[in-house]
Amino acid sequence: FRCPECQAEIDLPEGNRFDLLPNSFFHKSLLGVLEAEDCQAISRQQQETCLQHTEERLRYYCSTCEASVCPVCVTENHRGHAFDLLEKAVQEEKKNIMSTVETIKEKADLFRAELRKLEKTSEDVEMIIAIAKQEVSEATERIITKTRQQEKQLLESLEMTRRRRIKRINSAKQELESLVKQMNEAADFAENLVQRRSAADILQNKNKLREKLEEFHGVEVPKHRQATFVKFTAASQHNFKLGSIQVSEKPPIAAKSTLEGLYQTFQAGVEAKFTLCPRTSGGEMSDHDDLKDQVELLLKPAEDVTNVTVDEEYDGNVSLKFTPKVPGAYSIEVKINGDKLPTCPMIVQVKERELVVVGDELKLKLFPGDKFERLYGIAVNTEGQIVVTDNFGHCVYVFDKDGNCLRKTGGEGSNTGQFQYPRGISFFNDNEVLIADLGNCRIQRLNIQTGTVVKSFGKFGKEKGELGNPVDVTVDDVERIIVTERENNRIQVMSKEGESIFTFGDKGPEKLHGPSCCVLHKNMFLVSDKEKHCIKAFDQSGTFLYKFGKKGNQDGQFNLPRGLLVDSSNNLLVCDTDNYRVQKFSLDGRFTGKSITRLSKPMAITKAPDGRILVTSHDQKKVYILK
Repeated sequence: FRCPECQAEIDLPEGNRFDLLPNSFFHKSLLGVLEAEDCQAISRQQQETCLQHTEERLRYYCSTCEASVCPVCVTENHRGHAFDLLEKAVQEEKKNIMSTVETIKEKADLFRAELRKLEKTSEDVEMIIAIAKQEVSEATERIITKTRQQEKQLLESLEMTRRRRIKRINSAKQELESLVKQMNEAADFAENLVQRRSAADILQNKNKLREKLEEFHGVEVPKHRQATFVKFTAASQHNFKLGSIQVSEKPPIAAKSTLEGLYQTFQAGVEAKFTLCPRTSGGEMSDHDDLKDQVELLLKPAEDVTNVTVDEEYDGNVSLKFTPKVPGAYSIEVKINGDKLPTCPMIVQVKERELVVVGDELKLKLFPGDKFERLYGIAVNTEGQIVVTDNFGHCVYVFDKDGNCLRKTGGEGSNTGQFQYPRGISFFNDNEVLIADLGNCRIQRLNIQTGTVVKSFGKFGKEKGELGNPVDVTVDDVERIIVTERENNRIQVMSKEGESIFTFGDKGPEKLHGPSCCVLHKNMFLVSDKEKHCIKAFDQSGTFLYKFGKKGNQDGQFNLPRGLLVDSSNNLLVCDTDNYRVQKFSLDGRFTGKSITRLSKPMAITKAPDGRILVTSHDQKKVYILK
């Protein structure tokens, strides 16, 4: 058939007489309902020709070769093959695709029905909890004031039950909604392929599409768990008890429960986490409330672990965490309602901590033409701004959290704002730093935003309030300033105004010899005694407690220790300067790990808000990042 208006040739099934219809009817009633691009696609489809025999049109589909062919191809290359009319093959494939699409749509309807059940269950949970809360409140009003605390506890229990149930329901809903979305996208793609694309496109994509549709076709509709029945029962008004809450669930038992994650690598000073999967007597996952209150985690040796926690996770499992202080063997025992798991106790090996250098160095971008002479002190505020002292450059640099230089302050001299070999530096608050001005025997308090000195105190001497070559300075939680004096072999604790409060370390059997750094942690001073190659501990009054370490290069030994840091897990990190490493210890002095990469002359160490450990290299004039 040749269209009278556009002169396009169109094959019509035998017996159809579209040539009897007027042009206006054909274009307005038939082609007029199609979009322009669809009409063009149909025209292209009707004029498809054989790639091999360009004058012949594709009329047949060879099912043996899965290819569209022309009559000449049938006689030349496809003798004995099974084939059919192209139009019939396309119609049959369309029928198969649409059949699968209908099945997928029916499956999606089942998922939507399950979603409606979840929404109804959510509403029921809200309604049940709301009714129970109301009954608790009504009962409370009828009972004397002494029962108010019971009301609060019962309401908290109900609210916790509600939050857990809704959280689990919402998680299930999100999973179902995601599946429904994927199914709808696959169905839309298939419908678009059938309705808008050419026969060649349909046949080319049929296998891929069939695999995707069959994949969804095989997905089972997940069944949501029924919400726990919750009911408040008011007690007799003859006593002071409000009543009780009944939660009908199967409790977890130890015999069926399991532990996951115990075969990972544990390191000293690093939080270890594993998971308890509670199961009921029937082997189902427990949905019991207050699971963490029924679980007990026992660790041995108990004195070598810290931060032991038991927390219920959203999926119904229980996370178990602890931080081993030192390397060695640890016994783990888990109980549910007093009963041990069958696999307990279990023994896990904890290795020494490996401090790894991340990347090459912290990228600190100086002003054009500027350079470091010798880096020493480093500190970071809560906003991530970084300050460093250039020991031989007699100045202080301020960088933003991205390492861009904001300010350079100082210069060699004795005037206010000038320095002579500045060493340690510490933030007094987010805008001000304290600087140990070694050569000028003073502490300068500098505003890093303006570059001006807020306060300066100290002069050379041995009396209280005087300083002998201060090499380090820090501040405690009550704004006391702690100064390490190398020349006077002591630690001086001063007020924020610079008035001496007390000194320690310069007398007694464990006098300091060249102290280089002091940090305060939980009312205990930890001091690196550089010339004695050890770490010494003093109580809050300055009385000697204990020491650890000696000269050497083995684990736990030192060669000129300097900068100190207590990390978030209560581990002590020590810059072991002339052993070119950072060592890690428990607070009682037991070796727990070290850096595994050679660090050139590590001097000072600090912690950034994002958890990175920053270490200055004196001779390499850069900052290492440790993890």
